[in-house]
Amino acid sequence: MRDRKRDRKERTMNPDVTTEREEAAVTLHVDDDRIATIIVDRPGAKLNTFNQDVLEQLARHITTIKTRADDGDGDDGPIAGVLIKSGKAGSFIAGADINLIAGLETESAAQEASAAGQEVFSQLADLPVPTVALIDGVCLGGGLELALSCTYRIATDNSATRLGLPETQLGVLPGWGGTFRLPRTVGIEEAVKMILTGSPADAGKALRIGLVDLVYPAAFLEEWGKAALLEVVARGSHGQIERNRAKAAKRRKKLLEGNPLGRWILFSQARKNVISRTGGHYPAPLTAVNVLARTARGRRRRPEPEHTRKRALQLEHHAFGRLAVTPECTELVCLFFAREAVKHHPVLEGTGKERVIRRAAVLGAGVMGGRIAWLFSKNDIPVVMKDIALDAVHKGYQSAKSVYDVLQKKRKLDAREAMLKLDLIHGTTEYAALGRPDVVVEAVVERMDVKTTVLQELESYISDTAIIATNTSALSVNEMAASLAHPERFVGMHFFNPVNRMPLVEVVRGRKSDDEVVAAVVRRALSLGKTPVVVDDSPGFIVNRLLLPYLNEAAMMLSEGVDIPAVDRIYTDFGMPMGPYTLLDEVGLDVGVHVADTLHAAFGDRMAVADILEAIRGTATLLGKKGGAGFYRYTGSRQGDLNPEMVRLVANHRSHVGSGASGPGKGSLLTDEDILDRGMLNMVNEAARVLEEKIVSGPQELDLAMIMGTGFPPFRGGLLRWADSRGIAGIRDRLNELSERYGERFTPAPLVEELADKGGSFYR
Repeated sequence: MRDRKRDRKERTMNPDVTTEREEAAVTLHVDDDRIATIIVDRPGAKLNTFNQDVLEQLARHITTIKTRADDGDGDDGPIAGVLIKSGKAGSFIAGADINLIAGLETESAAQEASAAGQEVFSQLADLPVPTVALIDGVCLGGGLELALSCTYRIATDNSATRLGLPETQLGVLPGWGGTFRLPRTVGIEEAVKMILTGSPADAGKALRIGLVDLVYPAAFLEEWGKAALLEVVARGSHGQIERNRAKAAKRRKKLLEGNPLGRWILFSQARKNVISRTGGHYPAPLTAVNVLARTARGRRRRPEPEHTRKRALQLEHHAFGRLAVTPECTELVCLFFAREAVKHHPVLEGTGKERVIRRAAVLGAGVMGGRIAWLFSKNDIPVVMKDIALDAVHKGYQSAKSVYDVLQKKRKLDAREAMLKLDLIHGTTEYAALGRPDVVVEAVVERMDVKTTVLQELESYISDTAIIATNTSALSVNEMAASLAHPERFVGMHFFNPVNRMPLVEVVRGRKSDDEVVAAVVRRALSLGKTPVVVDDSPGFIVNRLLLPYLNEAAMMLSEGVDIPAVDRIYTDFGMPMGPYTLLDEVGLDVGVHVADTLHAAFGDRMAVADILEAIRGTATLLGKKGGAGFYRYTGSRQGDLNPEMVRLVANHRSHVGSGASGPGKGSLLTDEDILDRGMLNMVNEAARVLEEKIVSGPQELDLAMIMGTGFPPFRGGLLRWADSRGIAGIRDRLNELSERYGERFTPAPLVEELADKGGSFYR
């Protein structure tokens, strides 16, 4: 097994970050109105985050304020109130420095770190004068816990303003008082949602639920915020704040939250939802529910006894300590660092002139093209969709509109905002109407002849500096580039379906792709909220190259008589978001077979397409979810029972190939371990070949692609981190065993053999 203590040391991006002195990180100023302003501004950092030194500086200033508020010490008299703001425009505090969590090696050390932060924020909450947090931009984790410790919170209507507690996404829970203060601020039900999902609230929602008390334009935040504080100092209250708090309280489900039975029902349902959503693989959400169930009592008008707070905070920091040293926390923090590393890819350090993408176009206005257009418009980039027929253009527009409709139902956007963004999408059937886009994304049918024809036609209608990107999932970027007059401005930009939910974009660098073009696409993908992974051109790139052998193996097992739902359950129990047969239905059986053909042509017999997929190819009705029937039947988006037509097809196929064709691994003889290993180790073996060929820069990027592109369980750290934890020598031996039983496709890759012989691993 992997040494997790060593992992914790290695994953710390800057081991000195929690010990270096940052004398100017937190400053205190007192003005003529006796209002103290605490400014958090970590020098040299893009965002404010808390480390040990920042917390210590904050604590010293809080002590100073308490002394002057109690005793009136100082020439200007007692401090009357406190404002807390960020010195960084458009950003408040993004939480604790993740290195703090990464550096915690023992449960006791984690408990102490949690208790230390709790103590500082409790001192803030106990100040005898009113305190106001002025929030503009991100206010997450420890940043929100600080704000919750203030008497009032005032936020801006800036679209970047987001307030949330995302700690469960890192395998822990809020550890600086968040589980105690949030339910007393917004109510139990809303607090449970925020903590368990980690989803932040914008300023509008924060005001509705009572998380903030006022919302102001960013330009007036400090001026109007101080005026509000002065009114509280003078009158003891603020009329608009009291009205807003009353409205928020009225919306809460008092029947459930106000009595023990109601709270029991609420937390019982929360536990069921967590198990359903996570399969019980993540301890942090369940632990958070249990802590909240023991400490949350809803919002109370009268101050609670000190012992109530002390007990709640003690439960919180004990739970934080246990979670911070779990394997799940280790892997989720590693995933955080992997996502951060993408933002600093070497290609972004180019010295040439930076290309800026302000306008876009999409060729091919089907469902995928429409969703890509939606993504650009959502991020305020004008986009033109082109197709050969107006009906197709209309279909693409409706595809984009359907996403906005969902966002409106979820109250992420109002009707006016959705309309303004939809107005950024235009449709055409003529190349001449594309305007002057900075990037054109080709998303036409997945056929090389069609793509090269379209790309050649496109070139004469756009500027020589416009970037062209293909959304191909498996075809050769180099082959397409060879048909272009300017191959240096051509790259792959592989979005995953559905675009509005899947975070990964594979940015495919061709042999002649200019580095500045690749960098521009990576920057734009980041600004679109996606996670870009740069790969070299190779059939299937990363995700499909690894995923198709896994799906193909599942198809081969059908010939051996396996039970379809049982196999799907084996993989979901492992942590995959869905089993291989459900995934084939989601992808589309026709699409899956087409990609399998491409990989077979590229890599030969080890990726030979399963015979049963050839049989499925010959049917017109088995398309998967999009056609209403595949391995399962579908009503709209809802999965139903096993599809009888597929069951008959599989049975007929088995009768034709004969029972002997399945050899020693007949379905009735396959163990759960056999079924799992045939899929997972197939992917590990192919991943080793991808690393050997240097298709991707390293195992971290490959794991990130698999997590973001396939939903490989994050709590396992990624495909190769899971392989390392299992042991490469053991994997090599198991592959040899599978090779003897099922054929050469399981022959260990040279890198697997090398690492096994040396006692090495993919990461070390």
